[in-house]
Amino acid sequence: MLGLRKPNFSEKTLNKHLAVLGLCFGIAGFAPAMAQQAPKASTTTEQYVAYCNNKADVAAQNFCHGFGQGVYETYLVSRHPKNAPNFICLEPKGNTRQQYIDGFVKWTAANARFNQMSAADTILRYLGETYPCKRG
Repeated sequence: MLGLRKPNFSEKTLNKHLAVLGLCFGIAGFAPAMAQQAPKASTTTEQYVAYCNNKADVAAQNFCHGFGQGVYETYLVSRHPKNAPNFICLEPKGNTRQQYIDGFVKWTAANARFNQMSAADTILRYLGETYPCKRG
């Protein structure tokens, strides 16, 4: 028989133990990721502005810039000439991302009624009011 031998009982037991041990190590590797609290589905304007104002925290700044950029790029790809026409028209060589964020933060201070609303909705409202498309 091609040199194959049937494993004895102790080899079977060892193989089972190794399989269980491997499974335990696999689960242990995923446990820290599973233990972290999942992000909330919605970020309020107030929360978003707090992140943007926290200039000393790199993670907060990354969230601020990434979230704002994501909202704007989602707006761009969702436009349709008839069904969803543009309502935000930024100048091609306009502000830096930081200048847009600073303008938004300043605008929210004067429009606190939007603090508990979705940050994404408020960002689009700000951009639409501040950088409207010309009609006509």
